[in-house]
Amino acid sequence: MESRDGSSTGVTKRGSWLRRALAQLRVKLTLPYVFLALVVAFVATFLVTSLILTLLEELFKESLIKAGREAADTVVLVERDQLADLRLIIYTWGLDEAVDAGDKDTVNLLATPLIVNERIDCAEVLDAKGNPLLAMHHRPAGGVTDYDATAGTDYGEWEVVQKVLAGEADEINGELHDKYADLIKTDWGWVFYTAGPVKVDGQVRGVVLVGTYLDNLVERLDSASLARVSVYKAGEPIATTLLDAPVLDDAKYQDILAGQEQWISRRQIEVAGEDYAEVLGAFEARYGRDLGVLSVSLPLSMVTGFRFSALWRLLIVFGVSVLVTIAVGAVLASGVVRRVRRLAVATERVAGGDLDTQVQARGYDEVSALAEDFNHMVVQLREGRMYQDLLGLTASPEIAEQLRRALAGGRVQLDPQLVTATVLFCDIRGFTRLSESREPKYVISFLNEYMRGVVNIVRGHNGVVNKFVGDAALAFFGVLPDPRPPAESAHEAVSTALAMLDYLAALNRQRTERGEEPLRVGIGVNTGSVVAGMVGSDIRLEYTVLGDAVNVAQRLSDMNKEHPQYDVFFSASTCRELGEDLKRRSVHIGEVSVKGRAAPVDVYALGSGRTS
Repeated sequence: MESRDGSSTGVTKRGSWLRRALAQLRVKLTLPYVFLALVVAFVATFLVTSLILTLLEELFKESLIKAGREAADTVVLVERDQLADLRLIIYTWGLDEAVDAGDKDTVNLLATPLIVNERIDCAEVLDAKGNPLLAMHHRPAGGVTDYDATAGTDYGEWEVVQKVLAGEADEINGELHDKYADLIKTDWGWVFYTAGPVKVDGQVRGVVLVGTYLDNLVERLDSASLARVSVYKAGEPIATTLLDAPVLDDAKYQDILAGQEQWISRRQIEVAGEDYAEVLGAFEARYGRDLGVLSVSLPLSMVTGFRFSALWRLLIVFGVSVLVTIAVGAVLASGVVRRVRRLAVATERVAGGDLDTQVQARGYDEVSALAEDFNHMVVQLREGRMYQDLLGLTASPEIAEQLRRALAGGRVQLDPQLVTATVLFCDIRGFTRLSESREPKYVISFLNEYMRGVVNIVRGHNGVVNKFVGDAALAFFGVLPDPRPPAESAHEAVSTALAMLDYLAALNRQRTERGEEPLRVGIGVNTGSVVAGMVGSDIRLEYTVLGDAVNVAQRLSDMNKEHPQYDVFFSASTCRELGEDLKRRSVHIGEVSVKGRAAPVDVYALGSGRTS
């Protein structure tokens, strides 16, 4: 380098390496954006963290309130289930008469299977004085049939029992409701009971109580709400899923019940060294009746567990994690979308009626579970369609039950079986003349009136009405729902025939009073081997019994044309299976030739008066 006077100084102007680096143009252009990116990263991390904390707190509050609602809704469902069980027991045929008569054995025989099958925790049946006719309490952690039958001694002091026995009924929305619920402390623990009346001729003759152990109830509420649940009575916790629920002071307890419609009560509690947030509301029974206080709590660690260290970790990985998340999310989302689209296509096919559609379930995530549930739903729809179609082809509840069992076992048709059964054939005498002289509407009306009674009598004697052929009815005994000994089927069939004569006598009195011609029937009964099963095609199926025994019964029903003094005719094979009383009252007609059979039939008869 030269001086002013032209001499050289020998010194070069270099500066520091940092200044030289910053002096580069690309660094000048890039550095502000790097700085701005860092600032944005710090600010974004802080804002996101703050937002997450705020949202987490709000979500925690909403989750807590939602858990409380879920618990309250589950209480309603439990009470609804108890009401269903209560009605199932009350409306069991014969229970009202047994309660009215104080018949403990009959009450036990009728109610116990229902209580065990429905897995009811506690059940009591009381008479009109509040005395127990039946008491069953399931042993905690016991098997399905492990029940204690020790009754309490103070049922008459229970408020719900007093209300039911007094015939009280609350008018709600213009309707009277005579069933009540309460939390009751018993010798076997706290129980949530629902009580209803047993009535005879409109009068309260007893009480049925169905209950759930409160410990079991709070466990169910815990599972439904995904939160810890406690129930308070007069401020004291009587059931909880917390390790140790704190007591409610009386003022707080009363404020919760008084202000349940205006505000949501909250408090913070400490249990076993852990802080919980708790919401409290009324434990309500039917139509808003307060029974106590219900609380739902969640651990505050769900919020406080998020520490500031996450802020620095988030700052370090912010940029990379965003890119990685976008890439991974895109890949994963595309895979999920493809699987959901396959489900959507399959749903459209099922909606179009294709019940053979199945979706392949891969993996263990929620979409796979949804695919499995979808396949299970399609199977149920397919079985339901088959069951509905087959039920439409039958007329008897017993046959419908056999069809249900056949479907459950993977069979579409009922297996044919060779059994020894008793067949009853009933035919109206002079029906052709009667139908020709009357309007068709009248003929159908009186036939329905007559057949209604016939069906009830046959079913009341464990028989099955197989078919109607004009004015005739074919019934069989000892086949459904399970084969029974010939002695039982023969006795039931002859008893049915005699009951039909009594029914016909009463019906004829009514017809005579209306100025109508009385009816007379011929009844044939025969015991022998028959083949029982489904006959027909895929379009039309019919369950029936076939064999010589059926033909003989039909021919015997025509014999009161030749022997008008008798109405019931049965073969010697039936007579042999009867008791001594019916044998003594029977009249031996002798061997008779019947159409369609080479060998004669040894015939016995009973008249309208049942005398020999």
